[in-house]
Amino acid sequence: MGRKLAISLASCGVFLGTMAQADCPVGQEPFTSCQIEGRITEVLVCFDDQVVTYSYGPIDGAPDLTLSDIVAQVDFEPWSGLGAAISEAVTFYNGDFSYEVVGGFDRPFSEEEMALGPRRFGWIDVAQNGQSLSRLECIPDTVGYGWGGGIYDAKVAAGLVWDDYSKTWVGDVVTEAPILFPDENGGCFVGPEFELGGVAMGDRVATLHKLGSPEPSGLILPDGREIDRVTTIGLDIDILDDLVVRMEAAHPMWEMPSGLRVGLTRGEVIAILGRVPNGTAPDAGDFNVTVCTEAPQDFANWEATIAFGPDKRVESISLVSVSP
Repeated sequence: MGRKLAISLASCGVFLGTMAQADCPVGQEPFTSCQIEGRITEVLVCFDDQVVTYSYGPIDGAPDLTLSDIVAQVDFEPWSGLGAAISEAVTFYNGDFSYEVVGGFDRPFSEEEMALGPRRFGWIDVAQNGQSLSRLECIPDTVGYGWGGGIYDAKVAAGLVWDDYSKTWVGDVVTEAPILFPDENGGCFVGPEFELGGVAMGDRVATLHKLGSPEPSGLILPDGREIDRVTTIGLDIDILDDLVVRMEAAHPMWEMPSGLRVGLTRGEVIAILGRVPNGTAPDAGDFNVTVCTEAPQDFANWEATIAFGPDKRVESISLVSVSP
């Protein structure tokens, strides 16, 4: 019985993986495809060892939308190994919009279920800034899904490892030692970590002359003081009383000393931290960390916020003095 089920599942993988292959770009093979219920449209996701592509449009016609991403970067979630169904998802991003394509089938657990053949399913979840706008259901009989290997193997070949804890892929990040130290707030960074690309919290404005001149920001504190700002590529630096009191990086060129930077996956951030901050879920949108008590100069209330985007990668890193 077990052998028959294994053979049946293997057959499903081969069968579902051979549909719509002729429509893939030259050299690519299909991951999933289907026609959309209530519309005369179809979706097709194809891949090779370098690139994953998405196309959506009229059946047998030119696509209305084509997107692509490299294998190492594409947001792909493999089957968890649990439940009655086998399914996987790959998400493509186009500005503020995302398109999560899911393909799968229910596993047969009896001779009768095997005789009926696999029940296939799939959909496209369209979202804006991480908020779902619509879900386009696939016509079950049109779903093509090649479970087994596929994009998963391509990512592994690219040197990535799936981290089920954070639901992200992890590359070869340098982790000399965990940088998140225990404290009463659930974790802290030592003062020297509050730096981005060589610019440190508490630096004097005179040290920033190569980055530009401070300009009024229009932000007025309750005591009437105005914050000045230096803006350079991918980095805003706020100045008060000639000292750096806040920085926000939105580009990977501005690294913290530990290597934390924009573009890392949530799993890679956790690997560098050593753990998630206490009380924070591993799939949280933000990780917030305070400074350890030995902070230099007169700033004892620094905080760091690592913000993740819908693609589960670092979108921005903010360092701020909460009591300037």
